[in-house]
Amino acid sequence: MPLRCVVVTPERTQLDREAEYVSLPMFDGELGVMQGRAPMIGRLGYGTMKLQTAAGPEKYYIDGGFAHIEGNVVNVLTGKAIPADLLDSEESRQSLEQALDLPAKSPEEAQLKATAVMRARGQVRASR
Repeated sequence: MPLRCVVVTPERTQLDREAEYVSLPMFDGELGVMQGRAPMIGRLGYGTMKLQTAAGPEKYYIDGGFAHIEGNVVNVLTGKAIPADLLDSEESRQSLEQALDLPAKSPEEAQLKATAVMRARGQVRASR
């Protein structure tokens, strides 16, 4: 029985696919999921989610959130899930430059800048 990958954004269920393998961009690294994996809940980072399906590989930019894995079902709750081939690499690089130019004079500004930089770097990686 293959994995079932369900991606939910605030607007709708973005994706519901069967896959042989799912790779998730976690906050602290990358997590590969195959059938029979132990249940877990984890914090997602900004980056590329990869699926190996019967039709071939698929890639999506994931904008943070949480992953819940249980019983061969991978549930991804995220702010955005964009097919990687729809991302513009030049636009992603410009977003990174803008994020790097943000001020960081207070702890709040520094946190906002760090999040913007992580998000933009994830988009740059996914757009390649």
